Amino acid sequence: MRYFIGLDLSPADKLALEHWRDKSLPEMAHNKPPARSKQPERRLRPVPVANYHITLCFLGSISPRQMEPLCEHLDDISAPPFEVTLDSTGYWSGPKIFHACPTVIPAPLVQLASLTHSAARQAGISVERREYRPHVTLIRNVKNDFPPPLFPPQITCRFTQFHLFESVSGHSGVHYPVRHSWSLLGGNSIREKLLRGHF
Repeated sequence: MRYFIGLDLSPADKLALEHWRDKSLPEMAHNKPPARSKQPERRLRPVPVANYHITLCFLGSISPRQMEPLCEHLDDISAPPFEVTLDSTGYWSGPKIFHACPTVIPAPLVQLASLTHSAARQAGISVERREYRPHVTLIRNVKNDFPPPLFPPQITCRFTQFHLFESVSGHSGVHYPVRHSWSLLGGNSIREKLLRGHF
């Protein structure tokens, strides 16, 4: 079973991002296979709107024995709610993905990503040590000559929770059900301490 820790965009933000994708990327309108195409794998693969998310920490395959300590360490994370403005885009040639991303990465987001990486390592899960680059993957199988959008996105997302997602493959493709959730409650409020059982 493959898992990752991440942020789930609200339904309204997902729809707004889909609307921007369809309006700003003319290439999407031409993403139809020829009648007798022998290479359907070259077509763009738009990510289903339901799958839009921002990864905090990719875990990969983890065992049931690692799950309990992982959740215990994630229980201990204390972080405030925050906003992320998706106002830029990018293309990564390695995985061949086109994504939306923030020009300015909020400090609370960087901190939360760091905390989730630390929780994973404390649970004995090996995670990559690389610069954190938050993004929402919009299209897969993108070529390096993919034209830039007509205009940038401008979508501000507010996050009050983070989640443990499972990556599940099925006949209709991959989907990411949420298996556990944690609230972003801020620093040292009495309410937070009560919820976390620290009193």
